[in-house]
Amino acid sequence: MAKKMVLFSVLGTIVAMIFMATSIIFPQPLLLVLAMSIGQGIAIFALVLYLLAVALDLQASGGAYIPAEEPSVYEEPPPAEGSEPPPA
Repeated sequence: MAKKMVLFSVLGTIVAMIFMATSIIFPQPLLLVLAMSIGQGIAIFALVLYLLAVALDLQASGGAYIPAEEPSVYEEPPPAEGSEPPPA
């Protein structure tokens, strides 16, 4: 579900950028106002979708950070100070 929301967010952002780019390519006052208004609306909707996807993903994982597993390496503790090495 979250992956689809992120995909729609990306597509919405691309569409919003296309609307805003048309206002730069064809600088007419009415087109500028319409393109920026529609582009801003789509961009805000895309941002809300993205933030909702992040919130749902955090809720599904319990908000806990799970790092990648690292192999455990057994290390001997360092010898205590003042102790003599064992006789050979």
